Amino acid sequence: MRRLLTSAALALTLFTIGCAGTSPDYDTRMDTERDYLDCQNQSYVSTGTVTDPDLADERRQLIIDECMRHKGYDVHD
Repeated sequence: MRRLLTSAALALTLFTIGCAGTSPDYDTRMDTERDYLDCQNQSYVSTGTVTDPDLADERRQLIIDECMRHKGYDVHD
């Protein structure tokens, strides 16, 4: 049983390394736009109940920036 678990863990590791590569490819414009729109949608959902428009805009931008950082982009403030 122990040998089976070890073999399965090794196979999973090798499969992950082979399929995932080193990092996601974010060089294409379409991927970047898709990721930005995903973050923008999350920001609108998160600030849907904020009544002050200026505060909502500020919070949306902070959420977008943090989301893009999480996706691996370098965000310059």
